[in-house]
Amino acid sequence: MPALIGVPILALALIFQSAVLSHMRLLQGSVDLVLVVVVSWIMNERVKAVWEWALIAGILVGFVSQIPMWGYVLGYAIIAFMGSLLKRRIWRAPLLALFTVVFLGTVVIQGLSFVLLRLLGTEIDPIQAFNLVLLPGLLLNLVLAIPVQGLINEVAAWLYPEEFEG
Repeated sequence: MPALIGVPILALALIFQSAVLSHMRLLQGSVDLVLVVVVSWIMNERVKAVWEWALIAGILVGFVSQIPMWGYVLGYAIIAFMGSLLKRRIWRAPLLALFTVVFLGTVVIQGLSFVLLRLLGTEIDPIQAFNLVLLPGLLLNLVLAIPVQGLINEVAAWLYPEEFEG
């Protein structure tokens, strides 16, 4: 059930990202709402369906992007691995872990996109890509991480109710 509920949640996040948030730019960087939703899901302590959400996100984002789908599936798999590892290691500071994985996840996705676009023949200046796309996108993702984490915590609480200890 938690893996299946990921499809509509991630699809809605992708639609909102494509229709609304893509027009709200800081320099040339924009918010990656799907990344922030996946990271927030991964970093929730109740959640067990981590890899399924990463795979769903990679497939969905791959459908609407000109970058090959396997690039996004690989990127989100790396993010799921990093998030799972950090969740086990830094469990006492979940906000620090959330910001760390959003930061690293943004760098991974943007870095893979840059490399794949270069391999596909697109001429991109690495310094301009860093200054105009990566850094602003990173800032926007970090700002969005807190409200998205609150919403995802509510969804996780609904899907994984706490057991009453009496």
